[in-house]
Amino acid sequence: MGKFTSLAGGLALAALAASPAFADGHAAKIQKYVDEHINGWIGSSQIISAVDQQNLNHMGLTDGDISVLDQRWRAEKLRGGGDLINSKMNNSLSSFLRGVKAASGGVITEVFLMDNKGLNVAQTNGTGDYMQGDEAKWKKTYPMSAKAVFIDDVEEEDGMNIAQVSVTIARDNGARLGAATIGINVDALK
Repeated sequence: MGKFTSLAGGLALAALAASPAFADGHAAKIQKYVDEHINGWIGSSQIISAVDQQNLNHMGLTDGDISVLDQRWRAEKLRGGGDLINSKMNNSLSSFLRGVKAASGGVITEVFLMDNKGLNVAQTNGTGDYMQGDEAKWKKTYPMSAKAVFIDDVEEEDGMNIAQVSVTIARDNGARLGAATIGINVDALK
């Protein structure tokens, strides 16, 4: 169970008391990192343009189309790559995100962006599936508000304590376009 923070109209925290991240004080540190380091680039014109363009490209997708794309992604993942995965891993926005990750000094472990259907737009590391829209990282951000932040529980991964923080990608006027998930090495936070 993760944490959901809505910044609209003040900071509202839900389901924090039962969260290991909250008990260890990680949620406040992660929120501070989001405010000081992520919010500065998440609304960049490069991200807004790419997510907006994918929303336009995917406007007519049906649930069946999305299922086919997700199965294609999973098959490519098993084969070690393919055209769909390459289109999301090797685009200019993914290169930008890898720069953000590298510049974080080890705090950011991964970044991936999703469109208004929860489909991958760009990423630094490979995701297991193409469709993220059925997961909390998308459900507790994009559909909620332009300022939604969802901090998931801390989990051990590759010897690090990692929490995924997800935020809504929105225009300055509040129009929601998609969501971003950022893996945070909580041990590297100050």
